[in-house]
Amino acid sequence: MMWSKLRKRFRRFSVFALDKRRTITSMIAEEVGNGATVVLFYVDIVKLTDIENRYGDLIAKRVLHIFERTLPTVCQDVLEIKGRVLAIQKLWGDDFAIYVSFPKGSHEEECRLLSISFQEQAELQLNRHVSFVNREDLRVHIGYAAFPGQDVVKEMYTSVKHAVHMAKYGISSEKYTFVTQYHKLLQDEDIHTQFMPIVDLRDGMPLGWEALARGPENTPFFSPAALFGYAEETDTVFRLEHICRKRALEHLRYLKPHQKMFINIDPRAIDDPYLLRGDLIKLLEQTKLNPHNIVLEITERHAISNYSVFRKIIEEYRKKGYLVAVDDAGAGYSSLESITEIYPDFIKLDMSLIRNIDVDPIKQALLETIVQFAEKVKCKIIAEGIETERELESLMELGVTYGQGFYLGSPAKGMAHISGQAMNFLRRVREASAKTDREPRIHAPVMTDIVTKTICVGKQTKVRQVHQIFEQNQRIESVVVLEEGKPIGLVMRFQLYQILGGQYGIALYYERPISQIMNTNPLTVKKDDQIDEVSKRAMARDAYHLYDVVVITGDNGEYIGIITVQSLLDKMASIKLEMASSANPLTGLPGNVQIERELQARIKRSEQQVVIYCDLDRFKWFNDRYGFEVGDQIIVRTARLLKEAVQHYGNERDFLGHIGGDDFIVMTTPNCLDAMTAFIIQAFSSYFLDIYHRRNLTDANGLSMSMAGVRLSPGRFGSVEELAQQAAAMKKIAKSIPGTVFVADKAEEHGVSFSDAVQEC
Repeated sequence: MMWSKLRKRFRRFSVFALDKRRTITSMIAEEVGNGATVVLFYVDIVKLTDIENRYGDLIAKRVLHIFERTLPTVCQDVLEIKGRVLAIQKLWGDDFAIYVSFPKGSHEEECRLLSISFQEQAELQLNRHVSFVNREDLRVHIGYAAFPGQDVVKEMYTSVKHAVHMAKYGISSEKYTFVTQYHKLLQDEDIHTQFMPIVDLRDGMPLGWEALARGPENTPFFSPAALFGYAEETDTVFRLEHICRKRALEHLRYLKPHQKMFINIDPRAIDDPYLLRGDLIKLLEQTKLNPHNIVLEITERHAISNYSVFRKIIEEYRKKGYLVAVDDAGAGYSSLESITEIYPDFIKLDMSLIRNIDVDPIKQALLETIVQFAEKVKCKIIAEGIETERELESLMELGVTYGQGFYLGSPAKGMAHISGQAMNFLRRVREASAKTDREPRIHAPVMTDIVTKTICVGKQTKVRQVHQIFEQNQRIESVVVLEEGKPIGLVMRFQLYQILGGQYGIALYYERPISQIMNTNPLTVKKDDQIDEVSKRAMARDAYHLYDVVVITGDNGEYIGIITVQSLLDKMASIKLEMASSANPLTGLPGNVQIERELQARIKRSEQQVVIYCDLDRFKWFNDRYGFEVGDQIIVRTARLLKEAVQHYGNERDFLGHIGGDDFIVMTTPNCLDAMTAFIIQAFSSYFLDIYHRRNLTDANGLSMSMAGVRLSPGRFGSVEELAQQAAAMKKIAKSIPGTVFVADKAEEHGVSFSDAVQEC
């Protein structure tokens, strides 16, 4: 009689093997299509292997057989109160999946209560029939997961995993509740993003922001440590990271073309279709950005098991234009190996290396080595975890270019800039550096001296046509995109070939306008800009654009031409060589060649300036009486005095040169004049006291300096010779006055605000 009842119950339920899974999926899809909610309940016997080890395989099989017989009864008594059991599927060993349809829907609490009831009933039935072993009561695991119904085949796998993870913790435990909430968070994609600024330590401007994932506020998942901890436990790291990246990249529209978004990628979840083959390209097109605005941070927290495969995926990202950073360098498993294998654009140093670096000489020495290494391989260093002013100052002294940390700016919902406290500190450092580290300027030619031409196209030109231009003109490496005669973008040969060489490059882009893949933010400079300044800006670009050409424009922004980085560096090298060859060998200051060029350039400017000619009085007498060695010491000391005056009281565009012998020249602006000359007059005598005392020289008061100032206003002088004549006249007046003096010319007809100004000591 009992067996006949069981047979009837088994007829109502189908027990499927795995090869029948398609039948189950069709049943689930049909139920979901009819508006029902389908829930998978996973059950297994706790520690069945212990019974097998203690009592043997035969007894274990009998326990499993009894468990199989009791399942239909428990399903009918518990689950069919609210729903309809579609199937009971044996997964493996003692693991079973029960598929239940709830025509009126079900909610989380209802499933939890049903699971508790099912567990109690299943354990009661199992222990009632298993009375042949001396042991504690057998226990049953249970977990559940609902089918969203979007992709049933895929959800069959994910739902089983979900339910298994829940069953592991115990249905009534707090951890079970949290895991349930975590899976609901994944299902709803309830992830939020905060952004932490990454700052250029030279000027405080943001290089970009690191996107940091947060769960819902006022939940255990708000902390990223807890959030990713549950991802590790439930083996859902890839799914969670995929959601985090999607949420972060929704904020791309707030980026400027030169800024970057740093997003984290676990090495185990690096092959993300959303980045490689998804809709991200369309999003970038809409925001007028490129993949090089995105930096993929490869975290060092987990070992990379297969570098050959990993490197191929990284290269696929690079071909599309993404930049790469090694994150947490110094704290992971194999920092050096990752760096040598990945060739990153950025190295992010872990906060463990940065903490207390201001008082730790070992860390300082290590970081100094890393900075030198990065410079050689054209990689940028980012210091993480900067929390104090002293740490920041030490990092700047060691040559670190970029940084992030709570001192610079905390994570925020929007893309905030550097904190006011940190910005004020950087400003003070920059001002102090400008005064103490300024070197005399060298005259450098302007852009038009080395400009060349390249082919230009309109923004609607097809990618195919630009590709043909490169194919037909093998000697050109760049194409400039113009709109109404003004440059709006740049396409480099190697960058275009990288994009088209990708798996879907030609299919995606070949017939699209070039504006969709061009660099919308190339380095653009004015035709009158100085080459030395432009070269600094060119070499400060990220590695991906380091060798892009520089676009030259006119006064109204119109396109004039381009210069290559190679020609820029060659010209700078020749300028430095020329400067070294023509500099005064005694003082190292620019000589007459640079002085004349600088005067010619300043005569053409439209700003007010002052040229000061400095001449030592009675120097020849001192030189003849005490010898050339003393004379050279006086010349060198005079150069040092003038350099100190320019550094402390001048500005960044001031020029100091050595005409020859005891004659020097200073070029500055009227607002710096009084303070600079007053300092020279006041400090002159004391600057030479040690020379006098060391040599027991007499007539010390006989050495002085005559300074003649010539007002350089727009249009006043037509040539260097005219200016020199006026300077000679003023120097004659200065030399007629005893002591160290400064005399300025009177040029009222030119609107000069000073006349016959005389300072003397």
